[in-house]
Order: sequence, then C-alpha cells, then structure tokens
Amino acid sequence: MQRYAFTTKDGRAGVVRPALPKDAKACLAVVWEATNERPRTLMTSPEEFWSPRQWRKHRRGWEPDGVWLVAEVERKVCSSLGAERGKRPRERHVAEFGITVGKAFRGIGVGRAMLDALEVWAAEVGVERIQLRVFDNNARARALYERMGYADEGVERLAVKFPDEYIDAVRMAKLVGGPPSVTDRPAQRPAARPLP
Repeated sequence: MQRYAFTTKDGRAGVVRPALPKDAKACLAVVWEATNERPRTLMTSPEEFWSPRQWRKHRRGWEPDGVWLVAEVERKVCSSLGAERGKRPRERHVAEFGITVGKAFRGIGVGRAMLDALEVWAAEVGVERIQLRVFDNNARARALYERMGYADEGVERLAVKFPDEYIDAVRMAKLVGGPPSVTDRPAQRPAARPLP
C-alpha cells in the first residue's frame, strides 16, 4: 500500500495513505465536524450525510478511476480526500477532488501533504488536470491551493444554496501533465474578419 510520510509544522509524524474500510467512522467524523462549522467550508448537508456502510461503498482505493486518501497524525485520521476521474472519454485526463481537514489539524501541513499524494496518484494514472470547487469565503484553503500552483478559473455565483444563505464557489485547477499550461503558450487571437 502507498504511504507518504510527512512531518507537521509543529513536529508531529504524519502519513497519507489510501483509505481503508476501517476508516469509515473516522473520515465521517472529520466531514461531520466541517459540516457543522460556521462560516461554512463544505457543501455536504446533514440529510445527504453517508452512513459508514455508504461510505465504504463509495470509497476507492488507489485506482485508475479515482482515489480516496486519509491523513493520519500520530495515528489519528484527521483528513479525508476523495478524487474521481472524468467518466466521459474526452474528460479522462481530468480529476476533481474534495478535501476536508479536521479543525485541530489545519495550518500545519496536512492539506499540503494530501495534495502532494494526490499529485503522485495523478501522475501514476495519467491525470493531466486536477480541479476543485472551493467556497469563495474559504481564504485559508484558497491560499494553500494558490501556493501549490492551482489557478483561479472563475466564480460560480450563488452556486451553493443553504437554508439561510447562498455561497459563491471558485473553480480552481492545476495542470500536472500533458501539454504546456495555458500561461506558457502565446495568446491566440481570433483571425480578423472583414466588415460586411
């Protein structure tokens, strides 16, 4: 099994690895904590929250079509990341992910370690573009993604509706393989057309 060791900023030993069936309750606890936080950072609503059995059904190992990762710090699961490749033939080079880091483990390098492991998976299975949606008010997460090379690709206005508020979502992506990034290529202007 793939295991990626890391050290938190406060000196604790950590590891990122594929999620196992036994991780269901710990992963769900991390997501439940974030579901109840304000300001909101997660789209999951209580009525769509999975049971451990449902989580195990949707969990992926380190597979060509997707991956589910967990991070442990001092042997405690503190983060969960799920990524899935595009299902359509023209989108197989793309993977979209969602990540949750437990509140007590934010800002110490857990998210970075998870994204590093995600990029290893992407390289192994031929994913060239990794993308996500993040709430526009989640400044900490957006800053991490930007430091790791993710580019802001636009805002989805009123993208998520809660009973008491709407939240805009920001699309972000990182090109991790394939042709040069858009910023590395010269801009192409449309050919001029004569006026009628």
